[in-house]
Amino acid sequence: MVANYLRGIDRAVDLTPPSRNRVVDGWRALALLLVVFGHWISASIWVQPDGTILAGNTLEWFPAAEHLTWLFQVMPIFFLAGGYANAAALDGSPDIRTWVTSRVRRLYTPVVPLIVVWVILVAVLRPYIPSNVVHAGTISATLPVWFIAVYLVMVTLAPLTLRWWRRSGARSLLVLAACALSIDGLRFGLDLPAIGWVNYLFVWAFVHQLGYAWFDRNRTDRPVSFTAGVVALAAGLGVLIITTGIGWYPVSMVTIPGGGISNMTPPTFANGFLAIAHAGLIAVSMPLARRLTDRRPVWRIVVAVSAVMMTIYLWHLTALSLLGAAGIFIGDGWLFSFEPGTPPWWWLRVPFFGVLAVLTVVLVAVFGSFERNINRRPPQGNRMVWFAGIVAAIGATALTAFVGIVTHDAAINWYIPAFAVIAAVVSGSYRIRPTS
Repeated sequence: MVANYLRGIDRAVDLTPPSRNRVVDGWRALALLLVVFGHWISASIWVQPDGTILAGNTLEWFPAAEHLTWLFQVMPIFFLAGGYANAAALDGSPDIRTWVTSRVRRLYTPVVPLIVVWVILVAVLRPYIPSNVVHAGTISATLPVWFIAVYLVMVTLAPLTLRWWRRSGARSLLVLAACALSIDGLRFGLDLPAIGWVNYLFVWAFVHQLGYAWFDRNRTDRPVSFTAGVVALAAGLGVLIITTGIGWYPVSMVTIPGGGISNMTPPTFANGFLAIAHAGLIAVSMPLARRLTDRRPVWRIVVAVSAVMMTIYLWHLTALSLLGAAGIFIGDGWLFSFEPGTPPWWWLRVPFFGVLAVLTVVLVAVFGSFERNINRRPPQGNRMVWFAGIVAAIGATALTAFVGIVTHDAAINWYIPAFAVIAAVVSGSYRIRPTS
């Protein structure tokens, strides 16, 4: 299995067309690795001498490190690179319906095994593990699905938003930014927290639209200059410094349990300013990034990561949850008996990460085939059924991420996995081979 995978990577490397923008793939792969590292370093479990288990975010122990989240919060890069890739693919796609179907299946197909496995794990482990631990582990493991839900919306709307970008250009960015900032104003100024959820659309659509701008500049041989990159980087960071300094937005770019207002759940336009800074950083580092990704060993790593990107993203927190559960109950919780921030705690990060990496590799080896072998058949049936499949996939991922497949007492919300399976069937995510 591993040998076949590596041979496939070598073939993909050899067949990479000269016209491919390797920098986009390189940044996306780097962003994924930073997400994985950020999630792992933020996990903080402490089994106290009296047996009390405290599970939270490392930033709860080191609030001064909140500015480091500006480095590790790289979700804007995913949407930037996604906008670029979607614009490039749509330019060469004669059949929009087939293109959207392919993209939706590529994103949604790896999600269903994650949901099914965790339903089984909860059913098996619930009699033996405290319900709060089961709930926390399940929520943590399925947390990445929020990105799939939002990105499925971006993909579905891409043919329309790209047309809007080509017609209106920078005005479309201004409209989206104004809408997102208005939502923030209503959320904070009038104390209407529920309206903030609308910004899952406006904020990430703005960043995705920036990806269109990036593609069109490259397509017309007018890449963003080094000077313009410096200006964008300085402007994005400058506005973030000001808006967080005066208290308009929280400093942390990740959600901290019990930390009050979050820039991520739901998103604020602080992510838009961070995306502008990221776009500037990409432009400034473009010559170096091109030299690196042109090297075969580097490009081989990028291709290898990209081939199983969604699997790594979806399963790296399952590895964390499994190791966390094992560490709590094996050896009376010795692995997590050290107070976060003490020297033993820091020393144990090294083997902790090593075990997590091994577990993630094993999970990717087991479940990576779902990502690599999606159903590539054109969409079947009429347009209403086709659209219902896409909406169902978005709904299933949104419910998994924002409601959860378990309740606080670890009871399974059976309607969510059932809906997820129905969505897989309607969207044609898996090929059903006819019997002979």
